[in-house]
Amino acid sequence: MSAYSVPDCGAARTESTVVLTPQEQQWLKQHPVIKLAPDPDFKPIEFFDENGRYQGASADIIRLLEKKLGITITVVHLKNWDEVMEKFKTHEVDLLGAMVKTPNREKFALFTDTLVTVPGGIFSRVGVLPGQTLAGLKGKRVAVVSNYAAHDILKSRYPEIRLEVVPDVSTALAKTSLGMVDYYVENMANATYYAQESGITNLQLAGRTDFEYRWGMGIRKDWPELQGILNKGLAAIGPEERSEALKKWLFVDDMHWRPTKTFVAMAVAVLLALLLAAAAYANYALKKVVKSRTASLQEELREREKAQLALKELSLQLEDRVRERTAELEREIAERSKTEQAVAASEQRFRDLFQNVADPVYIADADGRIIAANDQAVSEVGFTRAELLERRIEDLDAINDAPEKVAEQFQGFSNAASATFETMHRRKDGSTFPVEVKVRLIDFDGHPAVIGVARNISERRKAENERLRLEQQLLHAQKLESLGVLAGGIAHDFNNILTSIIGNTELALLRLPAQSPALENLQRVEASAVRAADLARQMLAYSGKGKFLIESIDVNRMLQEMGHMLEVAISKRVVLDYQLGEELPAVEVDATQIRQIVMNLVINASEAIGDSGGTITVATSCADCREEYLNDAWLVDPIPAGSYVVIEVTDDGCGMDKATLSRIFDPFFTTKFTGRGLGMAAVLGIIRSHKGAIKVYSEPGRGTTFKVLLPAAAGCAGVSAPEAEAQNWRGEGVVLLVDDEEEIRSTAGELLRELGFEVITARDGCEAVEAYRMRGDIAFVLLDLTMPHMDGEQCFRELRRIDPSAKVIMSSGFSEHEVAKKFAGQGLAGLIQKPYKLSSLRSVIMASRNAAAASPPS
Repeated sequence: MSAYSVPDCGAARTESTVVLTPQEQQWLKQHPVIKLAPDPDFKPIEFFDENGRYQGASADIIRLLEKKLGITITVVHLKNWDEVMEKFKTHEVDLLGAMVKTPNREKFALFTDTLVTVPGGIFSRVGVLPGQTLAGLKGKRVAVVSNYAAHDILKSRYPEIRLEVVPDVSTALAKTSLGMVDYYVENMANATYYAQESGITNLQLAGRTDFEYRWGMGIRKDWPELQGILNKGLAAIGPEERSEALKKWLFVDDMHWRPTKTFVAMAVAVLLALLLAAAAYANYALKKVVKSRTASLQEELREREKAQLALKELSLQLEDRVRERTAELEREIAERSKTEQAVAASEQRFRDLFQNVADPVYIADADGRIIAANDQAVSEVGFTRAELLERRIEDLDAINDAPEKVAEQFQGFSNAASATFETMHRRKDGSTFPVEVKVRLIDFDGHPAVIGVARNISERRKAENERLRLEQQLLHAQKLESLGVLAGGIAHDFNNILTSIIGNTELALLRLPAQSPALENLQRVEASAVRAADLARQMLAYSGKGKFLIESIDVNRMLQEMGHMLEVAISKRVVLDYQLGEELPAVEVDATQIRQIVMNLVINASEAIGDSGGTITVATSCADCREEYLNDAWLVDPIPAGSYVVIEVTDDGCGMDKATLSRIFDPFFTTKFTGRGLGMAAVLGIIRSHKGAIKVYSEPGRGTTFKVLLPAAAGCAGVSAPEAEAQNWRGEGVVLLVDDEEEIRSTAGELLRELGFEVITARDGCEAVEAYRMRGDIAFVLLDLTMPHMDGEQCFRELRRIDPSAKVIMSSGFSEHEVAKKFAGQGLAGLIQKPYKLSSLRSVIMASRNAAAASPPS
């Protein structure tokens, strides 16, 4: 048993780009060696090439995982799959590169998310009728590879099948090709790859299995931590990266295997060979009949000539000639009987084929009357055969539902080529479904007729609609992401500007006497700046990067506390009706942001009702949401199925048409005469940041319902404690203020001096590091995050390198939540978001000093 690390094409090992929990990081440190044992000969999924290198679709995914997670996986080379499974069960190896999940395997293994899905196939020698199923293989000899998924599934589900267990795919294909077994069951990608590689051409796809091969990575049962880590790594691999890795080895579409061109060409070649063989046999039989008939006629002519001569010359031989003629007639009758039997057999074969076609088949006369239909047609539309043969084409076709339409359509058909079109068929119960019809003219019992194959394309239409929905969702997500980045950048610049405005205004208000005539003007400036800051917060909320203070809350209690505020905000003619569910689980959210959502929805509902009066219903409940239900919601990133707390706001106002409904969450879109059009965009941003979703139901004149879905949390809601205030607190010491903007340095310096500090300034990180190095009496550093030359993050690291106990308060125009995530666990003394006021600055400095005083000495 040899082992080595999976090669990464010479690229330097990068740090993990996946966010792992401290527990997961600790687990990786405790398990530095992770052994992976591939199937050594499972092309094209995974195998060892002639040089002993690990190759295949799974190998490329493993390499991507190593780069994303910053780990090294050790590959173990075993001789076959049986040995791989044996050592996996005994934990001598930890990981399998490609493994299909089955109930039996779940007893001893965990599985990652699906890497790729491939249909299963039933393979046989050429000549076997297609359409075979696993249930129809009872008593047949069926080859399966030892310990492969097909072996596991067939052994448990189909015990009546005679399994021929072989060591590898090549042996299974060879036995099937030589007729040593009746069939071979395997995934299509693997079987066709080996068939093409071995040059085997006498095999065909005789049917499909009732299960698909969904490959994931197998993980030892006692390592659930590794399962979570690998799933995070797989989620971090983008669709394009995953597609590129798989398409090198498999022909995939939306992570599903499709047959290769070579496989299609081989299938067509086999079909043509069968058709040519049938044509040659028919030609041979026809020549034989013609030759026999010609010989018979020639013999008859010769006999007639002999009879005439004999009649003239020997009348006595008449009796013998009669006997000879009788014998000839008996031979002709026998041959005619054989011909009639052949015709009957041909008709029986046609009836068998007609009845065994998987799609409905109809035959109609020139007047559109149905004169024949197979069993599938009877099953599809729900009529009995007798009822169906009393119907006409227009009785079944929901579009061409008149005799003149059917007659006009028949005029375009020909017996030289088939015609294909789509229409809607009607069942006996009146329901309709889409079909693709392929028709051509034929001769039926000596009369012109039309034969048509009507394939039900409901699933195809459903798949097309789902693809369109996903494309629209992707476009919406891209638009929101682009606008979110723009909104976040603008909000950052606004906050820098507003820091100077609010700070200088507050300083002026502190220094002016109460009777100053400029006092009222400055208060208006401060109020306007606060509204501008609120706009910046909405823009950050829309971008999904707003400031969040996450806590466990009871939604019902929050709504009850908002009751008076909501009633004041809406029209006096509107009635608020609360329908709050009982015993709701808590939610982990920012209560202020959720209140903003409810306030926006209720105010919008009031404006939709207008002056005519109406009712707004605010309801809560808890729902277990499935993936299908969540797919129809307004969301940017997919969210998992599970338990969600629902806040529902319903009004009986004017409602919205589809055009308005499709744009309600677009930024700067509004139907009002006033407003900026950011309210609903901010709602969507807040919900997105809380990993939730929102569903909207509305029709013109029938009102609107908004359903906000928030992930339910375990446990009960907590109660937040009030923050202490210290209005007269003053500090002392030297503060290093670092910001690249002169206005902010000036304003923030004045605020710090107002709090009692001595202030020195620096324009960027380089100046800050030099200043800190030169002085040894700096109490703390107020450091801007975004600066040229050396930004705040780099400067922070340099300061901590110079002085591990350096106290740094980081300031940024971006959200405090985002900055906190970036510096989590790195020892920041505090965070403050621009724009900030004197009181905010005082609170942050006090909190940092209290935290330092409370921490034990090192």
